[in-house]
Amino acid sequence: MNKEWVYFILLCIFSYLLGSVPFGLIYSKLRGIDIRKVGSGNIGATNVSRQFGFLGGFVPVFILDFLKGAIPVMVSRLIPVSFMQADLLMIVAGSFSILGHIFPVYLGFRGGKGVATSAGVFIFIAPFESLFSSIIFILVLIIAHIINSTANQNKKNLCFFKDIQKGVGISSVSAAISLPILIYLIEPNRSILLILSILIATIVIIRHRENIIKIIKGEQGK
Repeated sequence: MNKEWVYFILLCIFSYLLGSVPFGLIYSKLRGIDIRKVGSGNIGATNVSRQFGFLGGFVPVFILDFLKGAIPVMVSRLIPVSFMQADLLMIVAGSFSILGHIFPVYLGFRGGKGVATSAGVFIFIAPFESLFSSIIFILVLIIAHIINSTANQNKKNLCFFKDIQKGVGISSVSAAISLPILIYLIEPNRSILLILSILIATIVIIRHRENIIKIIKGEQGK
């Protein structure tokens, strides 16, 4: 087998296995809790924040999951593969990492929602679009938090980080939907990246369907 194909296959395996590492579960167990048995049961940063708070739970797990997407993309730049463009190779590496996070081999293919890992992938492949998408995420998160706090008529809850998980779902969906739109507007020629962003947006919507249903029913934050 050609050496380049060996490098390519190893990159795909590495990306998937790294993406499969359940940092949320590992972190929670190190702190004495199996995160799968509390809250939503999800191993992602949002559910971890319900137990350990924003700075003590959300931030470390989000960063670790983010790196699961970023590292394979950066490593792909070092792989000497001539049969595939560098841009496409980064997309392939990132895709396997995201698949690993959502369908981790270590946990019976039941993983997280893919938001943080996808962010790590796209920030290097499409930095401008990712920046605008992140701004949308933050704005929607702030608006959702204010609306939720106002609905509860509890001014003390206006502390931004106190109930962050209540707005992360709709914020993630908003950012995911905005990303393919931004890619189409800014870099319409990157068709493969556009397709990947649409697939990721679809997965994020499906993974957050319970949050969306709650918002439609007016139950979010209750």
